[in-house]
Amino acid sequence: MKQFLSWATLVAALASMHFTASRAAAQQRPAGGAPPTIALIDLQYIFSQHIKLKQMEAELRRDVEAAENELRANNQQLRKMMEQLEGYNRGSPEYKQLEEDITKRNADLQIQVKIQKRDFYEREAKGLYAVYKEVMDQVQHYAEKHGIVMVIQFDGETPDETDSNSIKTEIMKPVVYHSKAIDITPFILDAVSPPARPNRPTPPLTNRPPQGRIGVPTKR
Repeated sequence: MKQFLSWATLVAALASMHFTASRAAAQQRPAGGAPPTIALIDLQYIFSQHIKLKQMEAELRRDVEAAENELRANNQQLRKMMEQLEGYNRGSPEYKQLEEDITKRNADLQIQVKIQKRDFYEREAKGLYAVYKEVMDQVQHYAEKHGIVMVIQFDGETPDETDSNSIKTEIMKPVVYHSKAIDITPFILDAVSPPARPNRPTPPLTNRPPQGRIGVPTKR
C-alpha cells in the first residue's frame, strides 16, 4: 500500500511539470522550418567523458596515494619511537629527549597532513573549474553561432528497468521528452575533448542545430 501511495504521489507531483513542459515545447516548436532556439546539454556526461579531466583526476589520485604512503611510513616511524621510549626510565634525560622528539614529529606530521589536504582540494577545484569554464565557453560560442537563446541542462542517462529507484529518478526528471535535434551534447564534447573516437560527429555547416548524438558511445 505504501509503495502504491509513493507512486501515486510521484505521478501527482509531476502533473504540473508535464503541463509546463508541454507549454515550453509548444513555444519552442518552430514555424516555417525555422531552427530551434532552445537546446539541451548533458553536462554530467561531458564531464565523465572529458579526457583531460580524467587525466587530471588520475594524476591527483596518484599524488594522494603517494601522500598516504608517506603518512603510513611516518606513523610507523612514530610507533617505533614510542616503543623505544618504553625502554627508558621515565624522567631520565634520554626519555625526556625522545619524548620531545616524538611530540615535535607528531605535531609536524599533523601540520603536513592539513596542508596536503588543502592543496589537494584546491587542485581538484581548480581543475574542475578550468574544465567547466572551457565547456561554458564552447556552449556560448555554439549557441551564438546557431542562434540558440537558451541551453538547458538535462540527464540523458537511460534508466535501469530493474531498479525502482532509477525509474523514480527518471520520472522526476524535468525534461520528459526532447527531440534529438536540440541535444548539443556530442558537439560540445567534441569541441572540448576531441579524442580519436570512431564516427565522430561533424558540427553542422548550416545554422541548424545538430541532429542527435551521432557518434556518442552508448551511455551506462
